[in-house]
Parts: sequence; structure tokens; C-alpha cells
Amino acid sequence: MPVGLRCIHRLLQVPCLIAISAFAGNASPGQAQSCPALKAPADTPAFVAYRDAHYSRAEDLYGQDLSKRPDDLQIAAALVQTLLHEGEVARASSQVEKMMATDARSAISLTALAEVQLRQGEPWVTLETLKSALSANPCYARAHLIRSRALRIDSMHASERAEIQTAYDMDPIDPDIRHAWLSTVSPAHEIEGIQQGLATMKDLAPETRQKAQISMLEMLPLLSEDTQTCKILPTVESATLPLLPSYLDPKHVDGYRLEVQLPQTKASLEIDTAASGIYITRALAEQNGLHARPDDPPGTVLAESVRIGPLEFRNCIVGVSEAPFSGKMDGFIGTDIFTSYLVTLNQPQSKLVLEPLPRLPGILPGDRPNLPELRDFTRVYHREQFLLIPVMLNSKTSKLFALDTGIRFSTMTSDVAHSVSTTKINFTNTVQTVSGAKLQVYRDSFNMQFADISLEHQSHVLEFDPSAIEEHTGLQIAGMLGFDLLHSLVLHLDYRDGLVKVETPDTSNTRHSGGSLTASATENESMQCPRFEERDLPTDSTIAASVMNLLDSSHLKPGKEIVVKVLNEWQSDKCTLPAGSMLYGHVTAAKASRNPGESELALVIDHGECSGESKKELPLKILALVAPPSEFVGLHSILPAEVRGGARQLSDTTGGLYDDNLNPGGQPHTVHPGVVAGYKDVKLDAVGGPACSARFTSTEPSVRLWTGSELILTMLAGH
Repeated sequence: MPVGLRCIHRLLQVPCLIAISAFAGNASPGQAQSCPALKAPADTPAFVAYRDAHYSRAEDLYGQDLSKRPDDLQIAAALVQTLLHEGEVARASSQVEKMMATDARSAISLTALAEVQLRQGEPWVTLETLKSALSANPCYARAHLIRSRALRIDSMHASERAEIQTAYDMDPIDPDIRHAWLSTVSPAHEIEGIQQGLATMKDLAPETRQKAQISMLEMLPLLSEDTQTCKILPTVESATLPLLPSYLDPKHVDGYRLEVQLPQTKASLEIDTAASGIYITRALAEQNGLHARPDDPPGTVLAESVRIGPLEFRNCIVGVSEAPFSGKMDGFIGTDIFTSYLVTLNQPQSKLVLEPLPRLPGILPGDRPNLPELRDFTRVYHREQFLLIPVMLNSKTSKLFALDTGIRFSTMTSDVAHSVSTTKINFTNTVQTVSGAKLQVYRDSFNMQFADISLEHQSHVLEFDPSAIEEHTGLQIAGMLGFDLLHSLVLHLDYRDGLVKVETPDTSNTRHSGGSLTASATENESMQCPRFEERDLPTDSTIAASVMNLLDSSHLKPGKEIVVKVLNEWQSDKCTLPAGSMLYGHVTAAKASRNPGESELALVIDHGECSGESKKELPLKILALVAPPSEFVGLHSILPAEVRGGARQLSDTTGGLYDDNLNPGGQPHTVHPGVVAGYKDVKLDAVGGPACSARFTSTEPSVRLWTGSELILTMLAGH
């Protein structure tokens, strides 16, 4: 067997025999030994061009060969491989369709199909296709190679190396197989050889021993997706780091930052699950004396020491941006910098918790362990800094999405959105951002299920061009799960094992149930709630407030703050609420259920921006609910002609609007407590929730109060 080692052992004066014996200890599987030896392929012009990475020329030459022999699956497969190297996934897929039409049972056709499926971001489908390919021909080397690629992003690293070795034993001439063997299996054997040498050579000089240990550490990242932009000093087993909120405006958090001590100054860096390492502005780099050296990768500088809380990192490769970041932000920090820990990103409680990972035997990355302490985690795919999680869309199909707390809104590619949406025309709306850029937002909303969490009717999903990430990772992804979805969840990230656990925040009076939160114990059982609701109230004595963000009981929790905007000015001798001021409250109960009528959402509104006071406690009660224009039907026929069919709300005009719909059968221009206008599936009990809060129930799996809905409130006597 060719050794093909760089043989660092010679440099360290460690006998190469150790490395060779390491190879002998990993004999080829019996399957590989029973396969017939392959004849060396002819050095055709197409093969030589492919081997030398001249893919454009190889494509032309393989195309010419295929035109002469259109049924030759070997040439067709080589063309597919060439197109994938060029990033031409759609053309490769079309070529595979032709191969399958020629022979759908051939290991060559099935392996080419699996290779395309992997690039299209369907590794779970890839492995099933490869089962069929290897059943057809277990000696087809490239099937083992593609299987190794799927196993790598699935954090099955020992199995990955075994598959590469099997492929190499069968066909060491294939350029892709040879490259995989030299870049993965060979370093693994070198590491094992050095480790054995250090264990047996007790009289080795200290400086030589240190060099050997350093060489092992430098090769280890080759064996997994560990980006290792920094080397952490293993002095702290666990740590809790505070997160600082950053604000889009005075009311809304759009991210969390981590304080980092650079060589000379502190920096506040946004925590980003899709970033890698540390990324700062050029001005901040120069302020800290960080300048590019001749050997540094383009666009980076080296920071010899960076401190984050009690942790110290050495020799950090720091990315540098020539342009300033928006919002006067210093930069980003990727959670992958903490890959040696079990990372808990708890944004609801503004903290990042680092805990030790379960210990594993051996120095080489192995297969994902089956450990009791990791049983509640969900398997994800790990490619470079990205954690890619399968998301079920609209109960139709699963696609890979990257966890990305650094992007404000979630994104999806146009192709994927169209494939799961029933909207056929005017598919997006154009939204102008503060910076002047224009974004395309899908007009449809999407149901998403992942990691035992169900998030339904997600709107504000942005159109997404995946080309930059595809070029970087070699995988097509469907989109990014952004801050809008992730900020209210607790993320447990295990980069080493490719595992993620997603939870709703625990509170003392809640229990977790199937991705939703349910209030404990019936607080109202021993409470007599005031029955003031029996009295109808004039509409001009009530307060109308607009719901600013979707309220969905499937991913809210008791204690979660809500904010609504006052639409009509309201005055008393103790408080004036101007139009446009904010009212504040919180969720007292939230539950999602498949049983009709059992989903609930209970709310209380108890603070407001009275003139001169930012957040005054107020005795408010929710009396009624009015749907936004897109949902409202019942009022349409009685609207004044000049606003009929428009997008105006009930509170936008005076007279003639708050009539029978808010007090069916009662006096006009009055509100009957408990009325719901425009929502067919929602009911309201104004004092039915915990502590006599307003309780909404629905026949749907969750209670959803859409953006633009209006809550009609009253102020209790005395205010």
C-alpha cells in the first residue's frame, strides 16, 4: 500500500517505521480485498484535464467523448463530476437524468445521482441512494467516496475515514479519491504514528516532543469540520458570559453582543451562529496594532491573544472589514470559536453558557457518540462554521437551513419558497431598509418544524440568494433561520458531534410540551374575577391598540413581554395616552394543541407611556379583538364607500365603524366585552386567563393574533 506521507516523523527524528506500522494496524476491509484489481485508466486528454483541475477543458473533452458514445455511463459520470466541480449543479442533475434513463440500476448512475443529491443539500437522501448503488456493485469505489463525504458532514468521522480507505484500496488512481486519502486518512495515520512514538520514546528531547505535539494539533482540524480560527488555552472548564442586547430602535432588540478584550481595547461583537471566528473593522484592527503579515490569509490579521471573560485565546486569525458595520457595531464573533465546549446560547436570559463536552476515548475524531447526556439532542449537519438543520416546510418537504442569529429576518431561496407555497403571482413585496437597500419579502407565510419545535405562519421571510454560501461550502441550502425565529429560543450547540437541542426558555410556572408552553395550575380556581364586562361600553371611551408583531401561542411563553401601539388618543385626569404611544404587557399562558378548542393565549396589558412618564403602571383590561384587514370579512359590507376595500383599520376613521360588529344586537357605537370581529376561529374571555387576564382560545392548533390586529381596551375606574 502506498504510504504517501509527508513524514513529519523524519523532521522530528521519529522513525517512519512507526507511521508504517500504524497503516498496517488499519488493514483494508475484507470487502475491498475481495474486489478485483482495477486496470489503470488510459491517460485520455479528458482524464488528464480533470486530474490537473482544468475543469472547463475537461467538460469540453468529456462532452465530445459522450457525443460519440452516448450510452457510456463512465464518460457520463465523469462529465457529472466535472460539472459539479464547476458549480453547475443544475446541468449535472440534467445529465444524471439521462444516465438514469439509460440504466437506473447501475451503480455508476446511482452514485452520480447520489453525488448530485449531496450537492443539492439532501444528505439523508444521498445515503439511501448509495445503499442501492453499493447493493448493485459493492466494488464501485466512487460510491464509497461519496458516502464518506455524506458521513463527514454527519459527524461520523471514523466511518468517513474507513470509507475513504476502502475507496482508495479499490481505485487509488481516481484524483478525487486520492485527494481525499491524502488530506484525511494520511494525516490520521501520521497522528497515530506520532502518538505511538511519543508513548514509546521516553528519552526524546523536550523540544522534539513539543514539536511533535504541535504537529498533531495542527493536523487534527483536517479530520473534521473544526474551523479552529483560534487556539483556546484549556484553563477553564466552564464559563457563563453575559450577552448585551443591541437595539434596532428604542423598543426592539435585533441581536446580542459579547464583550471581547482585544490586545489594546475592548470590542462589542455581535454573537453569530453562522459566522466563523472574529470579524472586526479595519479601524479597530489598527487601533489594536493588528496588521496583516506577508503569510496571513487575505483580509485577515493575527491577534496573538484575545480574552473573553475568563477564557484566553491564542493566535486568532481575525477577519477584517474595510467598511464599517451598520449600527456602529464593532464586528461579529462566531459561536464556532467555542467548539471545544458545549455551547448554550440563551438569548432570552442574555447569557452564553460554556460547559464541558462528554469525554471520548482516543485522539482522532470518531463517530458521533451515543451517550445518555446527548439523547435529547437533534442530529444536524456540520459544514465549516455552519450548523445545518433539516426543516420541514408546510408539512411537505425537508430542506437544510443554517442557524443564523446574525441575520435579522429568516431567509429562503425563491425555488424552495415557490415549491411549498400556494401563492402563484405577486410572490414578493419590496421593502426599503433604513440603509436604502431594497429587500424582497415573501407575501406568503410558512410553517416550519425542526428539532421538536413547531413555528407556524412565519411571515417576513426574505428572498435569499444562496450562491455565496454554496460556493463556500459546496452545498445548496434552502435558507437561514434568523434572529426573528431564534431569539426567543435556547440553543444548545455541540459542534464536535453535530448535535443541537432547541428549547423554549424554562420558567418556574411553565411546563414544556411539544414545542409550546403551557401555564401551570389553574390560578383562577380560587379567584373571583370582576364581572365588569357585563356592561357595554361606548366606543369613544375605549382604547384601540395595534398588535405590532405576530403573537403565536405555539412559540410564546408565560412572562414574555408584548408591546402594542395606541391608535387613538385617550385622556383622563391621571394619564394621557397619545396616539402612537406604547402599551406594555406580558403573556400569562400559552398553549398549542391539536385538539380543537384547546389552544390558548392569555395576555395582560398593564403599563403605558402616559405623557411625561415612560412606563406607568395602568389597570387596563382587554375587552375585544378586531382582525387586521387581510383577515377581516364581517365589517366589509358596512364600511363607508370611500374606505371599502382599502387597507384602513377600524380605528382609522370615526363614526359608523364600531357598530354591530363590536356589539351584535346591542346599541350602536358600543363594545360588548368578549367580542371578536374578523377572526372566525378565535374566542375571547376577558377575564378567563391566569390572574383574570384576557384569554383567547382557538379551534386551530395555535392561537395567532396577526400583525395589525387591534385590541380594544378599557381603563378601570379611578384612572
